[in-house]
Amino acid sequence: MRLAANMLLAAAALALGACAAPSLPELPSIRAPNPNELFRPMSANTIRDKALPPVAAEELVDAEGRCASAFVPAEPSPDPDGGAPAQPMTMPLIPSGIGLDMTECDVVKRAGHPERVQIAANERNERTAVLTYIRGERPGIYHFTAGRLTLLERSPEPPPEARPQRRQPQKQPPRRPDRTATR
Repeated sequence: MRLAANMLLAAAALALGACAAPSLPELPSIRAPNPNELFRPMSANTIRDKALPPVAAEELVDAEGRCASAFVPAEPSPDPDGGAPAQPMTMPLIPSGIGLDMTECDVVKRAGHPERVQIAANERNERTAVLTYIRGERPGIYHFTAGRLTLLERSPEPPPEARPQRRQPQKQPPRRPDRTATR
């Protein structure tokens, strides 16, 4: 009896659900895909279809390579033992790749603090920045125009580490035969 009631309830739910379903579109309103939209050629000339928004001021680095949003300043809390205050916390690096059209702060968040920063203006009066990373996971020279990454270069090789020279063993004079032999 209970099984029959459950089956009747399920059939009623399906019938009511079918009545509430949206109606199918009429045949003339269905549009077939355009082959130009479906098979659009992808090349370097057609890859950028949309314009990127301008870079906000908080996404630019300063002359020391710091970014306003990259690091979170923390209030130094005194040590309970009366020692020096704790160091402020910094935001960890984002573990992902670096690509063209990223903002200056996006690169700083991924690569860390640069060793050298050069900020200037080009002939079109656009801001240009060059961030140089010699050490770290992503060494390189990153060129920015108007706040966006436009060129990646390989960084100069770091100077070779000084290897300690091996001491050569001193030559010992040859041993003289013992002349105090028994006669």
